[in-house]
Amino acid sequence: MKHNEPFEIVPYIGAGRVRFRMSPQEVEKIYGVADSVTLNHLKQRVEFRSNMKVGYAADLSEGLTHIGFGRQMEGVEFRGLKIFLDDSEVVLDKLIQEDGDPYIYLGFVVLLKIGITMTGFHDDDISQKALTLFPQGSWDKRRAKLKPFR
Repeated sequence: MKHNEPFEIVPYIGAGRVRFRMSPQEVEKIYGVADSVTLNHLKQRVEFRSNMKVGYAADLSEGLTHIGFGRQMEGVEFRGLKIFLDDSEVVLDKLIQEDGDPYIYLGFVVLLKIGITMTGFHDDDISQKALTLFPQGSWDKRRAKLKPFR
């Protein structure tokens, strides 16, 4: 996988050729074997490829549940916005406008209406800059813990 491969974000669907609910085998057919595979604290499979991370439900039959991108992934876009190439403040403002109801949780800006969490943009911390996509309902259990952002 190349750092500039195009990944157009489609809220609650996926990005580029990766879609929620895909199996590890389907993702592997597209991008090859993962650089590394681990289990997180919830016993969910997490695969790392270059500067992209994909995670699955503990029950693998449920498939892909999140897609994460590091700041090196220059091809990540949302409706013409180049997530990691455009100015951080501009990216944050435009994504907040798209969502309309942003939250903050443990240092992450959570945009429930467009299925995105991001960090490193609101405090311009390049070392933390990352974006993760999630399917609808993923934050339902934590909703009460979310605080309004701004």
